[in-house]
Amino acid sequence: MEVTIAQAIWGRVFRAAMDVIADCFVRPETRTTAAEMIAGLLTEVDTRNCWTLAQALGHRGPHRLQHLLSRAKFDHDRARAEIARLVVRELAGQDVVLVADETGDAKSSTDCVGAGRQYSGALKGVGLCQVAVHLALVTATARVVIDRALYLPKDWAADEERRDVAGVPEEIMFATKPQQTAAMVANALQSGIDAHWFAGDEVYSGRELRTEIRVFGLGYAVGVSHTHVVTDGAGRR
Repeated sequence: MEVTIAQAIWGRVFRAAMDVIADCFVRPETRTTAAEMIAGLLTEVDTRNCWTLAQALGHRGPHRLQHLLSRAKFDHDRARAEIARLVVRELAGQDVVLVADETGDAKSSTDCVGAGRQYSGALKGVGLCQVAVHLALVTATARVVIDRALYLPKDWAADEERRDVAGVPEEIMFATKPQQTAAMVANALQSGIDAHWFAGDEVYSGRELRTEIRVFGLGYAVGVSHTHVVTDGAGRR
């Protein structure tokens, strides 16, 4: 019975999500492929790429999924905003925490936007990868990623030739991960998300971001280095 109820709820929410972003796609075929790919990403497969997902979905080959990722036209930012608004409606009345974290995807070339030798928890160390910062909305019953920002290392952001070849817009410049996070938190609150707390690991514990979080009216819980010095109320360090 519980499984049946969960499936029914998932089906309703998934249809609602695809409905609110329907107008973000230029072609209905692209919208259909996007829905299939999302469903495929949630299936139990050992490795998730266009080949394995196409096989799981019953496609003849990976070409439709590859087209979606590389050439299809759809409005990423509008889709993100519409999903955030849907989440606000679905989770109205629940206690909300905004959580920042990042993930790294291994790459074979620095030609990929933002790819460079940098730390990635997924790689368990430093390696050639892209890193994206994510902002998630977390309640007692749900965890939903509502925003993202691709991190451009400073040397990559300053390389005009690589930027031009990769098509990076001029307005996107170098920003630290905490700066990217502050912008995403501001967007989340402006969209109507009624959050009262922010959480993050050591990367997001710097003074600048903590100050921004207080300005937003949020409490916070962040990780700190084992060498972090704390002064108590009596002035002891």
